Amino acid sequence: MKALVTLALALPCVLLASCRQAETDRDIFLQMDTNKDGKLSLKEVNKFSLPRLFGRFDTDGDAVVTLADVRAIDPKFDAQQFEARDLDGNGKVTFREYRRYAEKNGVLNQLFGKVDTDGDGYITKPEADAYVATLEN
Repeated sequence: MKALVTLALALPCVLLASCRQAETDRDIFLQMDTNKDGKLSLKEVNKFSLPRLFGRFDTDGDAVVTLADVRAIDPKFDAQQFEARDLDGNGKVTFREYRRYAEKNGVLNQLFGKVDTDGDGYITKPEADAYVATLEN
């Protein structure tokens, strides 16, 4: 559970750190930087990161995540945490539900503030690299 929460909060930087095989850190940063200003806004991070995190748990590609899907990755994942994300109570979390939950609960906002060390509202490549370095230690 703790590892899952850490992943959810650290997603933009974890993406930069963990996707080195197929994509370089720079490639991912450039994909996220949709307005090509050399820095990432919270909007850009949310637009890129939430679908990638959701996709990590939607392993069968059916556009929903069940508790069984999550437990296949984290066997001890708390059912109540899942239920909090299952906004319509049907036992499945859609991307829309996940996004609403993440935005309402500030899932990415918390990390964004940690990575944006100068507080200017943007994550620069050096700030992302510095945060990734703390995750690798």
